[in-house]
Amino acid sequence: MVEREPTVWPHVLPMMSFLLLIEIGGRISDDDSFGMLAVRVVVPLALLVFFWWRGDYPELRFRVTGMTVADAALGTILAAAWIGPFLLFPALRPTIGDSAFDPAMAGQSLIPLVLSLRMLGYAVVTPWMEELFMRSFVMRFADTYADGGDFQDVPIARFTWHSFAVVMVVFLATHLMWEWPVMFVWSLITMLWFYYRKDIFALIVVHAFTNGAILIAAIFFSDSFPAGDGTMLPLWFLV
Repeated sequence: MVEREPTVWPHVLPMMSFLLLIEIGGRISDDDSFGMLAVRVVVPLALLVFFWWRGDYPELRFRVTGMTVADAALGTILAAAWIGPFLLFPALRPTIGDSAFDPAMAGQSLIPLVLSLRMLGYAVVTPWMEELFMRSFVMRFADTYADGGDFQDVPIARFTWHSFAVVMVVFLATHLMWEWPVMFVWSLITMLWFYYRKDIFALIVVHAFTNGAILIAAIFFSDSFPAGDGTMLPLWFLV
């Protein structure tokens, strides 16, 4: 393999492309929503696969061990912890209205396709992209920014108060304000788990099972819980 100078782009570009596409999607008509959903999945996924194929993620090893079951279990528990407060405390629920995810955006006949695409993006692309950006890049870059060092020289999951605080703040900053209470708890627990596991793939699994379980709950249990106003609560605002 040809040696290349260290660069931040493999860790940053998939996330930046995703955020840019969200911004673009917010400025186009609802008629193009399915197309934008597909683009938001395909573009970051293509970048991740390309950079991984080039060997730009040496810290990432796709390996399944006995502890992977614990990673998956933790992710599922955290999904319940994410959903629960919104069921128990109506004041925490956002006013989303028509901006909530619509599985029928491309018509009733294509709901399975839309949900499959959403699952691919939400439970595969997002965890892979965010964990490489947040806990591989941001976390290590926070400890090297001042002295101009290479973030890749910092060991994975090395604890410093500075990097811990930066990651927690960035996690909150990249989510909506109504998500902050559950996001804070999720971020704190997963950071502690990361220090214990010291494995990017382990956190991708945790993240994937959290997101996947939330989407499954929205698919199968929307309108199963009282909203408090005489109606039933759809869970699509969570995804």
